[in-house]
Amino acid sequence: MALDYQPLFILSSGMLLQERKLAVTTNNLANLDTPSFKRDFVEVSSWYTDMGAQVPNLSPENPTNNFVYPMMTRIFTDLSQGSLRETGNTFDLAIEGEGFFAVRTPEGVMYTRKGNFRLDSEGFLVTEKGYRVLDRANDEVKVVGNRVDVDREGNVYVDGIRVSTLGVWALPDAQKVGEDLFTGTPQPAEGFSVRQGFIELSNVNGIVEMVRLIETSRAHETYARLIQAVDEVQNRVNTIVR
Repeated sequence: MALDYQPLFILSSGMLLQERKLAVTTNNLANLDTPSFKRDFVEVSSWYTDMGAQVPNLSPENPTNNFVYPMMTRIFTDLSQGSLRETGNTFDLAIEGEGFFAVRTPEGVMYTRKGNFRLDSEGFLVTEKGYRVLDRANDEVKVVGNRVDVDREGNVYVDGIRVSTLGVWALPDAQKVGEDLFTGTPQPAEGFSVRQGFIELSNVNGIVEMVRLIETSRAHETYARLIQAVDEVQNRVNTIVR
């Protein structure tokens, strides 16, 4: 790689990183009012050339390749709990503390903290997208009766009789799949409390995300201006060389 092009590659890498951060922040803000939404954030690291090696080549025979590129390592999800809001709706359930509800999707069992449930036409407890909620044995929860109560351990009572216990699972390796579904290796959750008549709000802080959006937008603009300036200088140099 020629030395003349190194600045463009470095600046382009930085601008691409800012674009990815903008996309993540914009998505966080778009889900500010989405129940149980968990904000994402970008992990950034620096990579050295040559060929992406993280340790610089300090050899005197290789003086041009010791440059640092800003790179996005991966996107993390902040799993901290959002505030709980009381709704009074029988099938609104929120987990206070650690844990996820298990639901059956067309792709298999997945997990969610979004507990604004309802009953489908067959009496099964389902998510707003129609995925059936599962109990501790991964059986679908069916509710037939008049009065439905859910205690803090997740036991479901219909007309005073316990009919099921909701599966509440810890996911040490939780991976977000879409806006409110997660995959992972389930383990029985501990220290949680199921709150009937409540929903968990998004854990996005609108003010923090707006500040981050402004800062990232400015950084992106700066990279774009620098790329343009470097390109103009290189064009002038090439013209002189000719």
